Amino acid sequence: MQNKFENPIKNPEAMEWNEKLKLIISDVDETIADLYVEAKPEMVMELEKLLSEGKALFLISGQSVKSMQWRIVDYIKKDLRSRIIVGHCSGAEVWGFDDEGVLRDKPFYSLYETELSAEQKEAWREVIRQLVEEFKLKTLPTMPIAEFEKKSKGDPLTIMLEDRGPQITFEIVNGYDLSPEQAQKLEVEVPETHGHYDLRIPILERAEKLLEERGLPITPRIAGVFAIDFAIKGVSKTTAVKYVIQHDSILSSLGIRKSDIQNPESMEVWGDKFSVVRGGTDRHISEALPKEVRSISFREEKPEEFLEGYNTVVWNGKEHLHDGLLEFLQSRNPKEFAAKE
Repeated sequence: MQNKFENPIKNPEAMEWNEKLKLIISDVDETIADLYVEAKPEMVMELEKLLSEGKALFLISGQSVKSMQWRIVDYIKKDLRSRIIVGHCSGAEVWGFDDEGVLRDKPFYSLYETELSAEQKEAWREVIRQLVEEFKLKTLPTMPIAEFEKKSKGDPLTIMLEDRGPQITFEIVNGYDLSPEQAQKLEVEVPETHGHYDLRIPILERAEKLLEERGLPITPRIAGVFAIDFAIKGVSKTTAVKYVIQHDSILSSLGIRKSDIQNPESMEVWGDKFSVVRGGTDRHISEALPKEVRSISFREEKPEEFLEGYNTVVWNGKEHLHDGLLEFLQSRNPKEFAAKE
């Protein structure tokens, strides 16, 4: 019997809506909203429809809670927000919202507070300052990519740096895919990796050495398209997803039970970076779930780079990334979708 959720590249008719869906676990950046900007009003409307139908939404991202709030959650109707939880800083903490739509006083858990001492937190930041100095990086705060590109003028050493508490992130927008000529002009040696000259590689290797010398439980990792995330060792999107689906107290806050998500079709993963080749962190969501759970990439990725044996598929619509997800959601209503064509 043919699996209706098989890879849509092989079966163009396969990408249909999952009617049994109860819990949606979704990445944020370039999946629900563009990087460092608010979700589109049309996206908010579609998410509200899902929540009003009784579905629960678990947003998980390398971004901070505040970022996910001002970009997405704050636009959701207050009486629906209790059906949302957010795992920020790649799962270091998971937060929820009360019946009034207000962020709860405490997270459901926080590895940042339990795993690191005050001295370790400061030593971590000393390493970050040393990396900036050694690589002669020029730092800017986070901002929409178009604005950053204008301010940075293409300089590979100008980056966005954000300290999110449980995670520190370098956004190396101009340096993750250098030409051989650009790489040669830099004082630091940038090796060719998977056919690319990526400034993140020497930074990551140096960071690993400095963190190890200080005995810090922090790991630098390639993330997204052009980021390095400095995160608590052992923490990933897998950590947060496993924790949530194993705790009745969190599930009940979302209005669902463990028994509601026993069937693999009761859950679904939405993301845009599942490749195992260049730091696809969304695959870590899939790893926390049964292999049969459908994971949809809204980026034009190569299926041969996905986790072997997992039900990871590529959205086969006209649009991609957050526009692709919006297209997918709007296609649930054929009449409304046809009117937009």
